[in-house]
Amino acid sequence: MLSIYDAVLADGQSCLELLDAAALLWRLHLEGSDQHERWQALADRWPARVAEPFYAFNDMHAVMSYVGAGRIGEADKLVAEREAYVTRSRPGVTNHAMTLRVGLPVCRAIVAFGRGDHDAVVDLLWPIRHRIAEFGGSHAQRDAVQRTLLESALRAGRRDLARVLVSERISLRPCSPYNWLKQAALADAVGDGAAAAVARVRAGDLARTGGAAGTVGPVE
Repeated sequence: MLSIYDAVLADGQSCLELLDAAALLWRLHLEGSDQHERWQALADRWPARVAEPFYAFNDMHAVMSYVGAGRIGEADKLVAEREAYVTRSRPGVTNHAMTLRVGLPVCRAIVAFGRGDHDAVVDLLWPIRHRIAEFGGSHAQRDAVQRTLLESALRAGRRDLARVLVSERISLRPCSPYNWLKQAALADAVGDGAAAAVARVRAGDLARTGGAAGTVGPVE
């Protein structure tokens, strides 16, 4: 994954490349991978792109980049700017409504994740998890938000919610190794070592074979 990042995205300058770069590094960040230098370089490219409120989806990825780079103050500043933005009525401005309904809760959740406040992440993302598609973007980019919710549910010990989220993911995409690894993590959390082992074997088999037929939805 990092070889793809370095070859294709590391020097990207277009907004689309920055979005893909942030989404990829964030997935690694959720799994505990420290990519400090890559995050710093990416975070440096965002300020000019989000100087004005143009697209809430861009704001989300900028906040991911700031948090990934450990620049929480910059993430807080962007969130505060968007909070001020939504206080002013802008009839007919799509981004205004998107920022209010989806953008700000997601950005606040990402900052909370950076601070290790996983209960806050769950409280912010659970109510809007079915609205994420309003952002647009690719399935993989939006799935970074859903993975954040699941990871925080696991870390916060919110096992009932985590069970719902994992079950949904496996139902929609049973060929995803990631989904089975999260099933294993949940089984570990409830002390079911046998179920965890079975899920890890399933994940390993799928990783070796590149998955199998049976995808019925976009969740990865």
